[in-house]
Amino acid sequence: MMGRACCLVLSCVLVHLVQLLHGTEQQTENKNLSTIILNGNYSDYYTFNVNRTVEYIFQFPASEDMIDKPARITVECKDSNRSFPVLVVVRQQKGVLSWQLPLLVETESDSLDYSRTSRTLCPDNSRYFAGNNVKTLYQYIIVSISTASNQNLSVSLLVSRKEDFRIRLSDTRNITVLPAEPQYFAFRFPQSGPDTVLLRVDSDSQVCMMVSIQNMSCPVFDLEQNVHFEGFWETVNVRGGITLPRDAFPLGFYVVFVVKGDDVDCSGPDHPIIKPRNKTLSFSLSPSITYQKYLVAACVAIAAFALFYIFSIAISVVYLIRLRRSLPSTSDVLDDECTLPSVFSPGSESTSTIPRAASDSSLDETDIDVLHDAEMDKDIFRTKTVLYVADLARKDPRMLRQKSQLYLWNLLTVAVFYSLPVVQLVITYQLVLDQTGNQDLCYYNFLCAHPFGPLSDFNHIFSNLGYILLGLLFIILTARRDHMHRCSDSRFDKYYGIPQHYGLFYAMGAALMMEGVLSACYHVCPNHSNFQFDTSFMYVIAMLCMLKIYQTRHPDINASAYSTFGVLACVILIGMAGVLKGGVYFWIGFTCLHLITCLVLSVQIYYMGRWTLDFSAIKRVFVLIYFDLRASPLHCIRPLYPNRMVLLTLGNLCNIALAVLGLKYHLRDFATYLLSIFMANLLLYTFFYIVMKLCHRERILVQPLLYIILSFASWGASLYFFFNKSISWALTPAQSRQYNQPCEILDFYDKHDIWHFLSAASMFFSFMVLLTLDDDLIDVHRSKIPVF
Repeated sequence: MMGRACCLVLSCVLVHLVQLLHGTEQQTENKNLSTIILNGNYSDYYTFNVNRTVEYIFQFPASEDMIDKPARITVECKDSNRSFPVLVVVRQQKGVLSWQLPLLVETESDSLDYSRTSRTLCPDNSRYFAGNNVKTLYQYIIVSISTASNQNLSVSLLVSRKEDFRIRLSDTRNITVLPAEPQYFAFRFPQSGPDTVLLRVDSDSQVCMMVSIQNMSCPVFDLEQNVHFEGFWETVNVRGGITLPRDAFPLGFYVVFVVKGDDVDCSGPDHPIIKPRNKTLSFSLSPSITYQKYLVAACVAIAAFALFYIFSIAISVVYLIRLRRSLPSTSDVLDDECTLPSVFSPGSESTSTIPRAASDSSLDETDIDVLHDAEMDKDIFRTKTVLYVADLARKDPRMLRQKSQLYLWNLLTVAVFYSLPVVQLVITYQLVLDQTGNQDLCYYNFLCAHPFGPLSDFNHIFSNLGYILLGLLFIILTARRDHMHRCSDSRFDKYYGIPQHYGLFYAMGAALMMEGVLSACYHVCPNHSNFQFDTSFMYVIAMLCMLKIYQTRHPDINASAYSTFGVLACVILIGMAGVLKGGVYFWIGFTCLHLITCLVLSVQIYYMGRWTLDFSAIKRVFVLIYFDLRASPLHCIRPLYPNRMVLLTLGNLCNIALAVLGLKYHLRDFATYLLSIFMANLLLYTFFYIVMKLCHRERILVQPLLYIILSFASWGASLYFFFNKSISWALTPAQSRQYNQPCEILDFYDKHDIWHFLSAASMFFSFMVLLTLDDDLIDVHRSKIPVF
């Protein structure tokens, strides 16, 4: 016990001794520290030395006009280092600002030292916001400069007034910004001024910087590590812009410019750092459009599409009435039935009082397919050298019509389950954008992005209305034609004209409407991740159009709705994989899959589905070549079906060229590349169909000819605006802003909006071409309509 007591007493004595020595040391240090207090004048240079024993304090008088002309402090010290920096502390009436020299600016791999800094002090706006009757006691601005270095460090100080701090509308400013010398300016909305303003930033330098919009309150975050703490912000190298509503900043805002330490965020990780890091730029604030102009622009677009309804319905009704009058009478149909040619063997023709199609009318499609002689029957008719529609229209039209309707119901099912998560996702994107202020999250055309309600880019969403309205119009016109077809004589429908199954047309119209919905969802927050939403139903439209062209003269041979949408699901999956992970191995695998698919489809189309791939396929090919060579060497070269061979050769050459292009350049925009494959094949097939129609001396009536001309003109104009992009999500957000362009029409729509309008019209005209192209065959017997 005595030992423990002695230890406790000894410990207390040692603690008191240490405290006594430490207090003596502090008194010695305080006694050696010399604080020099000076009254400073604005715009005067002060040069002095500081060390661990000398500290300078400058007092600058504050005044009422500092709200519009705040103080800007410039400090330079070339002798300091990271171990012994110079500390700068600025005290105001309601805040403290501090930093050190050298100022460290972080980069991707290192940090840069800046021996000169320049900072603007945040003005006290409380008097302005509280009213002119409130008196404020203005005190001094105190600048304290010190260091822990034993050596004398030479410091230069300049405190000046920022005369151009307030920004006026339509006033252009030219400034220079460095990483250690950020700048910011203030703007207040005039009471009788616009409700929204557009900030535009332009520079000839590729140096990366951040532009931040912050509420008019202190502190102002003007360093790279904290500039994104408040308000809106975006990265900019050459061009930038943002639309700012009064509702978001009722008291006004600060425009903050901060140059980054490197260019990774603007130009990518492979871009070298540009030196020196000074950036000269110009910026301006201009009034944006009023909500009255919003209403005018919306009404003009709706009126334009209303004209489509008026003219399209009027023209279609007139032509349908004329076509209805040109139909042959029922007695003519019955007379033709008695002399209908029925071909039972390749290359031979015979007549029968009862056509084969009529004898099959009591059987549905399933009955035909399960009969023992069904396969032989298909081989006889589908392998003929010269085919007519009557040979491929042998199944019950009622069953084919019901199967055709499955395209529409499958599409609606897919549309509902696909679009609901998309809507939820883009709403989340918009909420994250509003909460974080990160404008790099969405690739807008910031020079023509008009906010409305919770939407940041209303005009690019609204311009998709054309897809919805014209898709609905096409469905109405299809329903009108379907109704007239149902009201016609069923016996006439059985033997004359192209077999009419409108399910694919309904599905095409619904797909066009869904393209408008999903494109609008994409434009809520366009970026790399959700671009697939903008193209998914374009794949659907392209495939449905190709199926419809093929179904026109091959009514019995067509892919089912289930297999079609199964293939489309795989296509969308491949598109998503290409967008998210489009590496070299992916491109090699996709190219192989692309070419193999083309080969399989070519064989399927060439032989009308009458071929099988099994272990004896190679043997059959060699046997066929052997007998052809024995008969004549030309038999191996001369195609059995020349028309199909021409189409398939052109199609495969086109696809091989696209495959080589993609494999060589590894295009970053894989979704657009995949869509180009579909559109190129659709365009080629459409051209082939029209050319073959003319080669067989079939007529193109005035109405489809008008639609062909309009579709060519509108597609040409729309592609011009499509390739004049205003954004590019394949680049960084800052690089994408280089493509930003002002509005073109009514100060509301830009070139991409015009692309939306024109492409909607182009697809509508293209659909009408497919709907009316074979109206000249409506009174032609199917035994006289060739298959190609």
